[in-house]
Amino acid sequence: MIKKILLFLVLSNTVMADYSQNEVEVFISFMHTKHSYSKEHLQELFNEIKIEPRIKKYFKKAPERTLTWNGCKLNKKNCTNYKKLFVTKKNIEKGVIFWNQNKQSLLAAEKKYGVPPEIIIAIIGIESKYGLRTGTFKTFDTLASLSLGPNKGRRAKFYRDELVNFLLMCRENKLDPRKIKGSYAGALGKPQFISSSYRHYAVDFNGDSVVDLWNSNDDVIGSVANYFKKNGWKSNKPIMSSLIYKNSSTSYIESESKKSYKPKTPYKVFMNNKIHTDVVIAESTLLSVIGREEQKGKIYSFGHKNFYVITRYNRSRLYALAVFTLSQQIKKHKSKSEQNNL
Repeated sequence: MIKKILLFLVLSNTVMADYSQNEVEVFISFMHTKHSYSKEHLQELFNEIKIEPRIKKYFKKAPERTLTWNGCKLNKKNCTNYKKLFVTKKNIEKGVIFWNQNKQSLLAAEKKYGVPPEIIIAIIGIESKYGLRTGTFKTFDTLASLSLGPNKGRRAKFYRDELVNFLLMCRENKLDPRKIKGSYAGALGKPQFISSSYRHYAVDFNGDSVVDLWNSNDDVIGSVANYFKKNGWKSNKPIMSSLIYKNSSTSYIESESKKSYKPKTPYKVFMNNKIHTDVVIAESTLLSVIGREEQKGKIYSFGHKNFYVITRYNRSRLYALAVFTLSQQIKKHKSKSEQNNL
């Protein structure tokens, strides 16, 4: 009992200037009552917490919030294209290398989940540069500050839930919460899963009885594929397709592009407006319109169900465009390298 009191006195003196003492006490009590988590262990974790002032800055500068796809004019200062950040020669080349080094796991994942290798690889390349950048922020500190502390904002409840999932994930996988590091938003490992996704979608794909999204490419590949499958990925179906129209339809198309990425409009409706695509699909196929900024102006494409599934990984049009574009470039360069080796 004395140990508990001393721990919480230290906690009060060091952390409570930036954290609501009541909220922390309520959280600790909840974890103990609901999930049988040790109060002493949680008090120690909060006692060791360090404030990370960079988090707010990173959120404000997130590229999905501030950039266009590829619309910067030549020589324009202070303008960066989202495409340029991720669809790079290095990312493409490393993607081909990753494919060659993990061929069997990628084939097994495609067979089991129906997700093609290039999509899985593009996700890993964009999320962590194929494992090179998995994050340097202590995840417990990050999630605590976003849900209970100085970086708390309108999504505090979401991050509180992620903090709960993080602690449960650590217990379930015998991980030390003090040692886990991730992104400024609490994303983890090579695929940058948030804690709830780790618990719901991560799989032991190499059969060693351990789920490891930092060191096992097999587990990373299987987990990304499982995530897509469970979010509705349709095997051998399009992601995007060309949108063919006359200039008179531009305003209608632009209005469609501002709607949800989730396909809701039957192809027949577009056909009635003299708008077509270059793939054979049923008139009942539900579609969305995806706009992308290019130097010559805005280009529109049809988004299919699989495009929407990509946005379940990151709810950004730019992100989904990057995954699709990078995946196609990786596939193209792999095919080209194989032909050159014949």
